[in-house]
Amino acid sequence: MLGKLMKHEFRATGRVALPLCGAMLALSVIAGMTLRFYEAFPRTVGWIGTLYGASIFAVGFGVFAVLMQHYKRNLLGDEGYLMRTLPVSTHELLLSKLFTALCWYVAAAVLIALSAFLVGLLSAQFRDVRFGDLWDALRRVLSYRNGRFWLFTALGAVGASAFVTLLFYADFTLSQTFRKHRLLYHVMAVVIFIALLRLAGSFNALVGRMAARGSGVVGELPWLGLSELYVSVLALYFLTWAALKYRPNLE
Repeated sequence: MLGKLMKHEFRATGRVALPLCGAMLALSVIAGMTLRFYEAFPRTVGWIGTLYGASIFAVGFGVFAVLMQHYKRNLLGDEGYLMRTLPVSTHELLLSKLFTALCWYVAAAVLIALSAFLVGLLSAQFRDVRFGDLWDALRRVLSYRNGRFWLFTALGAVGASAFVTLLFYADFTLSQTFRKHRLLYHVMAVVIFIALLRLAGSFNALVGRMAARGSGVVGELPWLGLSELYVSVLALYFLTWAALKYRPNLE
């Protein structure tokens, strides 16, 4: 059932996200060709470049905004009454939205990189570079760091994306619970969030001092920070899940 829910999520969010990505790729082609024939279109380079930069921002911010708006409308708005009649658990509802969001983030990052490559390719910046040379360069970059580094980087990127997404999910869900006192809730949420950040910072500083005294955990400090990130992700997930399951307050 989780797969069917994710399929529905991709279809619903893709109605806006896909046109944004398509417009960005189209503008990257136009920008590349404009740069290639700069002499013929000297006055258009500026505004074409501005449009292309705006399209990158629209994909990065727009996809996130679409996902957040869909979550709020689908689970906390009028559609929430229908969603709660489905024979699925709250975990499946929440996980389908979280996994879909993570997939969209990866897709957006890949498409932004592809659009930049198209600009360089079509503008003849890569005219003297063979694809074999690019592949060799990529292999050298990947081999510069060991597998542990790339695993840490991937886990960190996924954890950070999940943390930001769940932070907004939790904020939307809990603010519905405190509908009559939303301003007070948001003030309390900011204060608690800052306090938790300070607490985590103090804990890291304590561990850092222990490491400086020769406890032998210096190499494990980055992984300690990663574990704290995933603990925060789990805490936000179960906070959002509990609010959805036990304190539903639909508009």
